[in-house]
Amino acid sequence: MKILPSIRLYVLLAMLVTGIGTILILSALSLHYFIAGMDSSLRVSMYAQGQQQNVSDGKPYQFESFTVASRWQDIPENVRQIMLEPPTEFNVLNKTIVGGNLITPPDAGYFTMKVKYGTETRIVSTVFERNKIGAFKRDGPPYFLIILLTAILGIIAFSVVLIWVVRRVTLPVERLKNWAKGLNTQQLDKPTPDFHYSELNTLATIIKTSLSTVQDSLSREQQFLSYASHELRTPIAVIRTNTELLQKLIAKGASTEKQAQVVERIERAGLTMTDLTETLLWLNRREGKSLPVIEVNLDQLIRQLVSELAYLAKGKDIDISIETDESVQQLPGTLCRIIMTNLIRNALQHTMKGSVSIVQKGYTVSIINQCESYANSSEDLGFGLGLELTTRLIKQYDWQYQNIETNRGRKVSIDFTAG
Repeated sequence: MKILPSIRLYVLLAMLVTGIGTILILSALSLHYFIAGMDSSLRVSMYAQGQQQNVSDGKPYQFESFTVASRWQDIPENVRQIMLEPPTEFNVLNKTIVGGNLITPPDAGYFTMKVKYGTETRIVSTVFERNKIGAFKRDGPPYFLIILLTAILGIIAFSVVLIWVVRRVTLPVERLKNWAKGLNTQQLDKPTPDFHYSELNTLATIIKTSLSTVQDSLSREQQFLSYASHELRTPIAVIRTNTELLQKLIAKGASTEKQAQVVERIERAGLTMTDLTETLLWLNRREGKSLPVIEVNLDQLIRQLVSELAYLAKGKDIDISIETDESVQQLPGTLCRIIMTNLIRNALQHTMKGSVSIVQKGYTVSIINQCESYANSSEDLGFGLGLELTTRLIKQYDWQYQNIETNRGRKVSIDFTAG
């Protein structure tokens, strides 16, 4: 199995390598400039000593640890034994360090330099020994050790701070991961936690919004399936039952009139399924989707639907009245037909005895049913949720809608003008 890289480990290692490398380089530069500074200071001092006047062959000049001579053989023997040869270039510091390392100071340091004094050539030498009192001897740890310890302490401090910073950053990321992993329907309804950093809060908002969108889409699909399975069950059963009945009537040679009645029930169930399916499909569309607009004559549409749904009034004592004008409106034709079909269907279906009045004026349609006997349950063709589906459709497309319960029935009004 392939091991995936960790961002936290990658950042930690990258910063550690960078930080430790920088500290080591700076420490090495400090050591280099420390030694170079000592050499420069000593070179200046030796050049100044080389400008003394009281120097001749066999008579070198001595001042503390410095010796100035005109000949190599006048230089102290211990220096000549260590350095072996006289310096060849002017104003160049020659040195030999005896003993010592990065932790302990050297046992001794031998230095020579060749300088010019007018037309004369002079050789300057000096010796610094650790066990003798002088500029080379000092109390406390050596400078090399101080630089090394400073570098180590710097690396430790940098590592501690870096680990602390990485931990401060990764803990909110870990919290975000656990929060996103545990998101469910209940968690989506709660406020988004604060993850301390604005970038993480923005990412959490994006995650929550995306999951909410998916959840809404899933809920719409589930609701669509629920409505479809609930509402289509009855008309499908009607079609199957009447188909079997029709086959039996044909086999028995029943009259054409009886067969026609069965076919009519199958046709009504088919129309119900068609209207319901279109309603569910429109309801399942996303909000804001553009609708095709055509010229719609609501007068003709209402009278046509009443004629098509007249079978719902058969066997009932219902007085149907229609009052419309002949104006033509610019409306989405299919959706208007679906809504009007459902409203008229519900009015006729749930009125057993009484009156149904349909009034249309411009873009406004009102349906009032007055009932002496009101159907509290669905008819054999179902559509018990038809009014609820219609209400959701109207709300989805921002049309004005009222559903008022009266003493003897209900008044439903819809204004197809966009709200």
